[in-house]
Amino acid sequence: MRVREVMSAPAVVVACDTTVKEAARLLDEHGFTALPVVDAAGRLAGIVGEADVLADRLPPDPRLPVPARPTRTIGRLVEDVMRRDVLTASPRDGASDMLVVMREGGLRSIPVVDDDVVVGVVTWRDLVHALARPDTEIAADAHRRLALRFGDRWTVQVDDGDVLLTSDRPADVPDRSLAIRIAESVIGTTRCRIAGDVPMAAAT
Repeated sequence: MRVREVMSAPAVVVACDTTVKEAARLLDEHGFTALPVVDAAGRLAGIVGEADVLADRLPPDPRLPVPARPTRTIGRLVEDVMRRDVLTASPRDGASDMLVVMREGGLRSIPVVDDDVVVGVVTWRDLVHALARPDTEIAADAHRRLALRFGDRWTVQVDDGDVLLTSDRPADVPDRSLAIRIAESVIGTTRCRIAGDVPMAAAT
């Protein structure tokens, strides 16, 4: 499964000269945690998130006397508060790889860039949405993709995203490997195996 199959697209982006107030409105309106920032040529320039638009913007405790209140410098434009060091993904990256990167990096969203152009965003919600896909849709999609390559050779059963393939005749190793790769490319598939195969851990 590739990032291009699960990402949110087209991406909602903001320009460097967008006001922080407008960026906050877009985050709130769409329920996003961050927005890619693009320059005048449409290339990725940074990212602005919830913490960035909130920083130093809420008034201090009203019980504090005015002389004791901290001095605040409030950026008006997105370019004043955005982060310029941005981790990006390619549409061709594996979705499982993105899951590892996001989990280990504590990231909630990653811009997807192709030829320097932002084409989407992948978020935790996108990955959860893929996982929640109904088994009937996974089975139909897997059967359609397998039929394009093998005809009606494979029968597909899906239980909680676990795909079980059964062939109407013996399949050699290359065909079995290809069938598994095709089924695993289907959105919502968590695992794929072929009926009669011995799990690797038990094959001794």
